[in-house]
Amino acid sequence: MANFRGHLTGGVLISGVVAFVAYGEGLVNSTETQALFVIGTVASLLPDIDANDSKPVRALFNVLGVILGFMVAFKVDDHVPFEVGVLGQIAIWMGVTLFVAFPLRWEFAYLTAHRGIWHTQLMALVLALATTVMADLWLDVEPLLAWLAGGFVLVGYLTHLTLDEIASVDLLGRRVKRSFGTALKPLSLRAWPWSLLLIGATVFLLGLTPDPAPVLAGMGQLGIPTDPLSTHWPRW
Repeated sequence: MANFRGHLTGGVLISGVVAFVAYGEGLVNSTETQALFVIGTVASLLPDIDANDSKPVRALFNVLGVILGFMVAFKVDDHVPFEVGVLGQIAIWMGVTLFVAFPLRWEFAYLTAHRGIWHTQLMALVLALATTVMADLWLDVEPLLAWLAGGFVLVGYLTHLTLDEIASVDLLGRRVKRSFGTALKPLSLRAWPWSLLLIGATVFLLGLTPDPAPVLAGMGQLGIPTDPLSTHWPRW
């Protein structure tokens, strides 16, 4: 298994290169490029979220709690029939942050096993689609940017899994470690109920995703106008 520093370095390098390519092709502006770089780097650390209660895992839950709490505080203020006020928003922010950092992390560690469902390509796909849907429906960004955000999650996540798989092969000792094949697997047969749930989540999330025509056209992979695909895109 690659260590934390190796995963962070790999995530930074791959996400940085892909971000610069997207910027060079005119798909995103400088601010969006930086945001995508951060998304890809964070995603490159996510597969180890089911590891033992180590410092990197605690730090990851702390960061996720802060970000999620901040977003929830603003969404509550936008949708409740009364103004919660600044103090109310801060209280919600702190409450969500503490909930994610402690009880949610403890329960997550209890329910998960390392190198299980989180070390699968299926989980990478679900998280990428979930990011795309959240960016589109929750953050209300353009479809192109929403798909790119999901794409960077996918790239970062698969970078981690690939590094773990490479680390399973000892080239100098000419041997394959017992961990070989546990990192980059399509799905987990041992945790088949979770795999079935993720397959269902994939189908559901695909029905919520925005029109992919802008990102495909922007990358030069689609030779038809955007409007026809928008009309026939199977969205729930």
